[in-house]
Amino acid sequence: MNLNTFKWIYQRISTPFIIILSLLLFLKAYKIESYDYENIYFFFKNKNNLFLFIILILLSSYHTSIEVFHSIHDYFYNSKNENTIKYFIIILYILVLISFLIFISKFIF
Repeated sequence: MNLNTFKWIYQRISTPFIIILSLLLFLKAYKIESYDYENIYFFFKNKNNLFLFIILILLSSYHTSIEVFHSIHDYFYNSKNENTIKYFIIILYILVLISFLIFISKFIF
């Protein structure tokens, strides 16, 4: 199985999980009475909510990155800008991942 086949299968399998996790977290967050700092903090201090949120972010970020790089390849194939755009997107994904890790570290430690 080559990499493109794996990506295609991953996207088909991960989509229902992302939808279910999104709905589950939405329903849990919907029960919060007020969205002030303390309530949100206690929501994510719950290990189940934090674990579901981490899984949702990881699945969805990889899912979207596959599609983003596929779109870049489709629209900018063999152009001067293709590699530049890919590097820029990689930097953005790294920044998002770092900010996500900082956010998660506040609840784990």
